[in-house]
Amino acid sequence: MRTYEVRLDEVRLFGYHGLFAEERILGNWFVLHVSITKQISHEFADDIRRTMDYGQLYQVCEEVMRNPVDLLETLCEQIAFRFKALHPDFVEMEIQIRKENPPMGMVAGNSSVIWRETAVRV
Repeated sequence: MRTYEVRLDEVRLFGYHGLFAEERILGNWFVLHVSITKQISHEFADDIRRTMDYGQLYQVCEEVMRNPVDLLETLCEQIAFRFKALHPDFVEMEIQIRKENPPMGMVAGNSSVIWRETAVRV
């Protein structure tokens, strides 16, 4: 089986996600790493319609990040749901969202969530 993977690395977006009121008021920076893998069943023939358009994947991430939620897990789940709608024949996907300097009393640091999903085919 031949596969290929499209990745977006170090995508930095501002958002108002979190459990605490100040997070919804002040906002924070989030860094995304996303990848989706598909099986190759044809030649690309230098045609964007035969690929996974990483511009489209970025647009999904940007749209999801616009709507505040409490949990990073929810963001990952929403991005995964949208990726699967665009590419139902995916093989694997991974979505990592990192919150810079979360309000936990730390001087510096990040918190992150990683969502991994492998397609189950019957």
